[in-house]
Amino acid sequence: MNGWTSAFQSESSSAYSWLGGSQGSSSGLIVKKTMRVDIPVDKYPTYNFVGRILGPRGNSLKRVEATTDCRVLIRGRGSIKDPAREEMMRGKPGYEHLNEPLHILVEAELPVEIIDARLMQAREILEDLLRPMVCFYIDISSI
Repeated sequence: MNGWTSAFQSESSSAYSWLGGSQGSSSGLIVKKTMRVDIPVDKYPTYNFVGRILGPRGNSLKRVEATTDCRVLIRGRGSIKDPAREEMMRGKPGYEHLNEPLHILVEAELPVEIIDARLMQAREILEDLLRPMVCFYIDISSI
């Protein structure tokens, strides 16, 4: 039983230092901030922004969250896949965001020294994902 206890203690102490304990930062103050990133649906009405942000099996979104330690939430009109369900949920408590244009919320709960840098890093990655990819089709049979 002694081996289990020591393994747990070392895990909890590393988690404590990650959360801003005595080893991780000078002040140890953890703050929570939320940032909104608007999605240019009005500029590109036919582009699938939600699919681009999520990526295959949600991997693009997971990558942003893993690299920045931020939580990324897709909110607003068009954030729910099924339009009928979205219409049914509109106006209900917790779904007020469905009355707003499509946007992304980035939440972080990190030490005060690094939170702004992580939010800006998340914003840069998301803005790259929000830039529509232009594909050209060239018919080589006419050349």
